[in-house]
Amino acid sequence: MSIKSVQNKRAIIIDDHKLFTSGLAGILDEIGLKVMATFSNAIDALNYLKNQDTDIIFSDINMPTKDGIIFCNKARKRNIETPIIMLSMYEDANIIKESFKNGANGYLSKNTERNEMIKAISTCLKGATYLNKSLIQEERKIKNSDDISIKYKLTNREREVLIHILKDERNALIASELAISRRTVETHRKNIFLKLGVKTNIGLAQIALKYNLIKSS
Repeated sequence: MSIKSVQNKRAIIIDDHKLFTSGLAGILDEIGLKVMATFSNAIDALNYLKNQDTDIIFSDINMPTKDGIIFCNKARKRNIETPIIMLSMYEDANIIKESFKNGANGYLSKNTERNEMIKAISTCLKGATYLNKSLIQEERKIKNSDDISIKYKLTNREREVLIHILKDERNALIASELAISRRTVETHRKNIFLKLGVKTNIGLAQIALKYNLIKSS
């Protein structure tokens, strides 16, 4: 994939991790993209896009106030057609599926190598979609298997948080009981709902009961 296909394009980055944002901006600069602005939250990015044009958007999944998937949804509802590439450490099929469902054009692991990033950017700029080669197999799992351990894959910590959610406990209490930060609980809660494809505590309880998701606990 030629680097010329992405040069001189304007980009913005939405990610609340300053170190990662700085590193990504440096990579984009090296391959010829112009990083016009960076944002730590989706709201500021949406406000920017009201008055400023850009050629491509890079967005993290987990962010304060509104996550990257909500950002995609809001952007599309506002008729913002700029290609959006999601960048995340999460490789869960349901999260990938929700990203594309809500308007993402690409989904890349934060460990993506430079050449594949160039290919992804070029592909999305042409109006096509792009998914990391390493993630394609993960996406297929949800289509090709009924194994609940694959379809509804929760980490041990997520299972712990799930137990407390099912007790209808608030984030602050869960954080105290598990000795983790409130924001970490919020992140786990968000990922649990995304992975299980539910939107309410009732739906969560039904899935947990049906598939014995907390059986090991």
